[in-house]
Amino acid sequence: MSGLPGLTGFVEITLLLTAPLLLAAAGELLLERSGTLQIGLEGTMLLGAFCAFAAARSGATASVALLAGAAAGLVGGLAFALFAVALRADPILTGTAWNLLAAGGTAFAYRLLTGVTGAMLEVPTLHPGPLGVPTIVLAAFLLPPLLHLFLNHTRPGLVLAAAGETPDGVKGLGYSVVLVRSAASALSGFLAGLGGALLVVTISATFVEGVTAGRGFLALAIVVFSRWKPLRLLGASLLVGGATALQYRLQAGGSSIPYAVFLALPGLLSLAALAVSSSRGGAPRALGTEAP
Repeated sequence: MSGLPGLTGFVEITLLLTAPLLLAAAGELLLERSGTLQIGLEGTMLLGAFCAFAAARSGATASVALLAGAAAGLVGGLAFALFAVALRADPILTGTAWNLLAAGGTAFAYRLLTGVTGAMLEVPTLHPGPLGVPTIVLAAFLLPPLLHLFLNHTRPGLVLAAAGETPDGVKGLGYSVVLVRSAASALSGFLAGLGGALLVVTISATFVEGVTAGRGFLALAIVVFSRWKPLRLLGASLLVGGATALQYRLQAGGSSIPYAVFLALPGLLSLAALAVSSSRGGAPRALGTEAP
C-alpha cells in the first residue's frame, strides 16, 4: 500500500478504497439489469490494473495509464459479449474461464515485463485533489445517481432495463437484445477496467499478482446487496470500502487479533450483508437467459 502513507485520515483512505469497488459494481449492475451476468469481474479488474501498470512503465502519465486500463477492460467486455451474448455460451463458464485466463495471463506478462526476479516497480500516481484524493475518485461517486437517471428517465436506459425483464418484448419492438446486452457488457468492462487501473495509479503504485485481492467478487456481492438499485450502490460500496480501510487501520495499530481475520473482514462483512438481504427480491427476471 505504498500510496497510502500520504493519507492521514480514515475518510480519505475509505474514499480511495471505495472508488474501484463502486466503478466495478456500477458496471456490473448495468450489465445484470440488461439480463447478463459476468462473474469474471475480478479478471477484468486485474487486466485493467496490469495494462495501467504497463502503460505507466512505458512512460505514460498516470492519467493516460488510467485510460489504458479502462480501454483494456472495454476490450474484455466486448470479448465476453462475443462469447456469452452473441454466441450464447454459458455466462458462468465464460466468466470463470475469463478469471483464470486473466490471472495467469497478467502474471505471465508481468514476469516478461519485469524479469524473472519479479521486482516490485513503482509507477507515478495521480495527484490529490479535493479532500486529499484525485478528482476521478470523487467522480466515481456520481455514478449511482447518473445510472438511476439513465435507467429510469432515458429511452436507451429503459430499453436496457426492459432487456433484463422482458427480452422478447424488446425484440418485438424492433430492438436487438444482443446489441443492447453487448453494449452493456462493453460499458461494464470499461468501468471494471477503470476500477482496476485506479488501484494502480492511486493506492498501490505498482502491480503484483492478484493485486485486485478479490475486489471483483466483492463488487458482485455489492450488486446483489443493493438489490440491483443504482442509488443503493453508494452505501453498499462505502460499507465494504470502509471495512477494508478499517482493516488497514487496525493492522497499523498493532492489534493482537490474528492477521488473517483482518484480511477476511471485508469478505465476511459482505457475506453478512448478503445473508441479511437474501429474503428480498429485485433481480431482473430474465437475468442469465439467452438473448432471443
